[in-house]
Amino acid sequence: MVLVERDPELTLLSDLLADCLDGSGSVVVVRGPVAVGKTELLHTFSEQVAGDRVRRLGAAASPAERHLPFGLLSQLLHGADAAYARRADAVLAEAGGTDGTIEPRVLEGVSRVFLDMSDAEPLLICVDDVHHADTGSLQCLLFLARRLRRSRVMLVLGDQDRAGSGSADLRTELSRHPYCRQLRLDPLGCDGVAALLAHELDAHVAHSLAAGAFAVTGGNPLLVRALAEDWQAAARTAGGDGPAGLVVGDRFAERVVSCLHRVEPDALAVARAVAVLGGTPAAGLVAGLSGLGGIETRALVELLEDSGVLRQGRFRHQAAQAAVLRDLGARERVARHRRAARMLHAEGGRPTAIAHHLVAAGEPTEPWAAAVLHESAAGATADGRVDFALDCLKLAHTIADDEHQRAVSRAVLADAEWRIEPARVVRHLGQLTEAVDRRLLAHRDSLATLEYLLWHGRVDDAASALHQLAATTAGPDAAELREVRAVLELCYPGQRPRDGSAPASPARPSAGQGAPSLVGTVLRAMGGDEAVPGEDLWPGLRPEEPLSRISLGLLTLARPERLAAVAPWCLPMLDDAAGQDGPEWPGLLRAARAEAALLRGDLPAAAELAAAALDGTSLPSWGVLVGAPLACLLTTAVRTGRYEDAAAYLTMPVPPALLETPFGLRYLQARGQYQLAVNRPYAALSDFQTCGQLLRDWGDDGPRALPWRIDAAQALLRLRRRAEARALLEEQLDGVPGDDGRTLGRALRHLAAALEPHERPALLTDAVEALQSAGDRVELAHTLADLGGAYHATGDARRARPALRRAWRTARECQAEGLSKSLLPGLSATSSAQGAGALLGDRAAELSAAEHRVGSLAAQGHSNRQIANRLCITVSTVEQHLTQVYRKLRVKNRTDLPVFLEDDEGPDSGLARENPSLCR
Repeated sequence: MVLVERDPELTLLSDLLADCLDGSGSVVVVRGPVAVGKTELLHTFSEQVAGDRVRRLGAAASPAERHLPFGLLSQLLHGADAAYARRADAVLAEAGGTDGTIEPRVLEGVSRVFLDMSDAEPLLICVDDVHHADTGSLQCLLFLARRLRRSRVMLVLGDQDRAGSGSADLRTELSRHPYCRQLRLDPLGCDGVAALLAHELDAHVAHSLAAGAFAVTGGNPLLVRALAEDWQAAARTAGGDGPAGLVVGDRFAERVVSCLHRVEPDALAVARAVAVLGGTPAAGLVAGLSGLGGIETRALVELLEDSGVLRQGRFRHQAAQAAVLRDLGARERVARHRRAARMLHAEGGRPTAIAHHLVAAGEPTEPWAAAVLHESAAGATADGRVDFALDCLKLAHTIADDEHQRAVSRAVLADAEWRIEPARVVRHLGQLTEAVDRRLLAHRDSLATLEYLLWHGRVDDAASALHQLAATTAGPDAAELREVRAVLELCYPGQRPRDGSAPASPARPSAGQGAPSLVGTVLRAMGGDEAVPGEDLWPGLRPEEPLSRISLGLLTLARPERLAAVAPWCLPMLDDAAGQDGPEWPGLLRAARAEAALLRGDLPAAAELAAAALDGTSLPSWGVLVGAPLACLLTTAVRTGRYEDAAAYLTMPVPPALLETPFGLRYLQARGQYQLAVNRPYAALSDFQTCGQLLRDWGDDGPRALPWRIDAAQALLRLRRRAEARALLEEQLDGVPGDDGRTLGRALRHLAAALEPHERPALLTDAVEALQSAGDRVELAHTLADLGGAYHATGDARRARPALRRAWRTARECQAEGLSKSLLPGLSATSSAQGAGALLGDRAAELSAAEHRVGSLAAQGHSNRQIANRLCITVSTVEQHLTQVYRKLRVKNRTDLPVFLEDDEGPDSGLARENPSLCR
């Protein structure tokens, strides 16, 4: 055993032992909180200090033997010689075996046995936990203590603070005698904790853990050693150097419970009450739950604080509180939580505190429980503690006693679960839809139910419920219903009226009604040609606006003609999304940004954003909106040549209602592009024609709709059905809006493929101009490649090579790897036609680093002045290097420079690194 900070106590005990050997007996009472090291001190003194100089008798009292007559004396006499033990047994037999008052002759007889032992050799009697001793043994020890002044007997008693009345009487009586000493052991300080840990762990580890261990244990040595054992156990499991910080594990929890079972029963009751109430409970509540008086409770709380278990009326660590609750047992724990809930309600406690106990107890029978649970759930949801709100609502739903209350509870529960994961509300949709039909829900809850149905593709149920609500709703509520109707028709075009009436559209707010909502602004933009700048959208978002209603129309803003408006406001919206309820906000906005990146040809950004959108939220939680990020991932995988990834995306499950939405059209389009890429033109054509059929069924096959004819024509061209392809493309071109350069460029590109070779360059040149203005770099790269091929087919190698070079460079920038690789043979062929292709690679090896860098920038199309500015050199130096490049590669001008020179490290390499002194 290792004693830390106990040298003064051991020195005093050693001095008293020396006096005992000289004939001056003494009594020492070692006191202190539970598990503070009293037992260890007694053991060390007896074994290591006293040793063989004295006869040693020892015993440890126990609560289990408290009612065993003379049980403690029997332990002591077990270590005595047989003759002395028989004498003591004979004397005790005359006591009649009672725990009441013992006759003086019996007490005298027992004392004489011990004194006679000391005549032969000095006697050390150590009794641990004397507060648990039986009454008879205590009386005998007290009688003996009065006769020790002129003896060779040293009596050492280990006692606990606030022990029972028996040991308290013993201490009171002994304190009157000058040869009686009382030693108090306090918990270890921070330095003592560090020293104790250093004996159990590496010194460096002990030093790093000391402060934390002291905070958790209050210096209780038993608990400090438990933390050391937990750390060692974790180190064995983890390997290496062990955990970086403190480990509070099973051993610590076990020792906390052990400590509490060693204190008096009332202190254990107080500790359990504190554990049940949690936090820093009021003393009155602790007293009421433990069944004790207020003064007694406060004293016992102080005792537990001295023991290192509590600090300022609460458990020092959550693990200690959890261990005490487990020790209670399930039935007793439930009973105490119910009692705590009733006490708090009677005293007007906070609803949240009451609800914690109701949830912990389960199935409350109190009539006020449902109201408290609903109020607590609302407050918890507002504070972001959605998990606790769910616990309250689930319990409230189980105790609802009529159908209206059950419907309301389910609606509130669904709303809370929606904020965590939208997929969770699916299990409530049947009952909520029925509740809407039966008018059991308030207007707000009915609207929320409609939005859940729309989100998860239950469109028929939503349309039916919306029709019934609209028939009985008026005023502002009716205006909001029209807004929901507009969302329905926007996202499920098949629900639009077929009788020639105008589709639903949210009305603009009249004067005095305030700013328009974001929902209304978005829907008006989606329903027509109204421009929606980002600065007009985001400020309109109000906390009370439902996310589901907004987001069902949000991604549609990423249509090509609205790309200029999307990019500026997506970023600030995403930054602000962290403050919105619900995990789906960041995912939705990443999906919108991914769509915008895809439309401008930034394939890496589009793939990264779409993947992040899906990773942040489970696939079922996306509902029908999953088509947007999934289509983006499919498209980027196809364009970058990752066909295995694309095939994997196609195996992901999607809602059956997806094809009833515009998101489903995007998904079908992306799937068709994959089928084309893997040479399945018939399957691709089927997907594209399905898009067209859906748009016609919806009455939405207008100029702003998805240009399915271009995709279908691409598949027809692959099948050598040029006339059909040309007819579709000419039909597409007839209605292309003037501001839709992307659709115009794509249509012209594929129309050129349906014409004769000599007719193609003019159309492709127009397509290049349109795509440049639209900002779609991937389509631009494909069109430039087609243009270069058209020039080459007509024998115009002078124009073919710059077009192919530019196509290759644009494809590389977009990371359209399939296209860039396919262009290399064509570039090499044009070089070979000039007699230089076969030797260019070998000759390029002759270039210096500076020449290679200058040649690389020239091959990318930079002028001499641009190269000079880029590399911090003069124009004259650029010209000199280019002259050497042309000579070594045996080319005439920069147009003939090989394409592989473009694959270089960056603007700061080459000449700038080789000649840093040239940089200014």
